Amino acid sequence: MQAIIQRILAFFFAVLAFFGVTPKQAQPDVTVGNDGYAIVEEGVQFSFAANSTTGYTWEAKADGDSVVLEKAFYTAPKTGLVGQGGTQFFNYRAVKAGTTTLTFTYQRSWETNPPVKTYVAVVTVAADRSVTVDSFAAK
Repeated sequence: MQAIIQRILAFFFAVLAFFGVTPKQAQPDVTVGNDGYAIVEEGVQFSFAANSTTGYTWEAKADGDSVVLEKAFYTAPKTGLVGQGGTQFFNYRAVKAGTTTLTFTYQRSWETNPPVKTYVAVVTVAADRSVTVDSFAAK
């Protein structure tokens, strides 16, 4: 009986491998594919599920200057499937004590329609340049 179960499982994993599906591996502080943020060494990193093949991208605006955008980038999924969404990241570096409100909007740059998603984060930088995210919510 155990041999039959092992063969079934082997067949199942072979089919998954054939279609490019692999078991999930441990992720870093940010869960890829879900909206979220993580405090990182130099500041804070925000991540958002995105699909660049649709023309929609996340845009970020800052109201305040306690953090500056260090790097923004998009990572495609490792499945290699065309049209599948990935993750867009925004890395902010703490530069001085204070509070900054960050607004993230998901929209097509050429359209005049309102954004389909909006998130607002309030970030505070202490005198020692440690960062806290006071709030992070959909608007």
